[in-house]
Amino acid sequence: MAGTISHASEISALLHPGRPITLLIDLPSRPDFVLQLKTIPAEIGLLFLVDNYDLNQLLPLLRAGATGCISRDESVADLARAIIAVGRGEIWLPPAVAGRALAALARGQTTGGDALIEPLTERETDVLGLLARGLTNKDIAQTLILSVRTVEAHLRNIFGKLNVSSRTEAALWATRHGYGAND
Repeated sequence: MAGTISHASEISALLHPGRPITLLIDLPSRPDFVLQLKTIPAEIGLLFLVDNYDLNQLLPLLRAGATGCISRDESVADLARAIIAVGRGEIWLPPAVAGRALAALARGQTTGGDALIEPLTERETDVLGLLARGLTNKDIAQTLILSVRTVEAHLRNIFGKLNVSSRTEAALWATRHGYGAND
């Protein structure tokens, strides 16, 4: 299914429960659009079409919840791979770019800090470990025998406790702190 939207509130018309969805977003010139990402459900993959892999452009998108970025110069095959990966809940960036982006985030160029605002519960720790291993909300729910909505609630709590605003930042935090290394 394909569609065009101009505002995040229009996404609900494209949703089909139980089916993976990737939104391919042609990066607009309006900076307020990135703030609208906060209203998009976490299970939707957000793939941004960008002019280049400038970290000054990518890092705010990743912090806001983007699950991937791809240059307009990439091949159709790479675009297809990115759409599929993001639809499965995976983070997608070309390997060299991903390394640079993670290094920049690891150097502290994030909105969140290293200290927990409050301790994680045991279940939140389980969810964070599986998130760090790259599992989707659905996979986390199946692994822990929870509903997807319960996983989403745990993730909202985790984001608040870690002071992060995206799956990418939470996964990076978890990796830096040893969650999900070999569960």
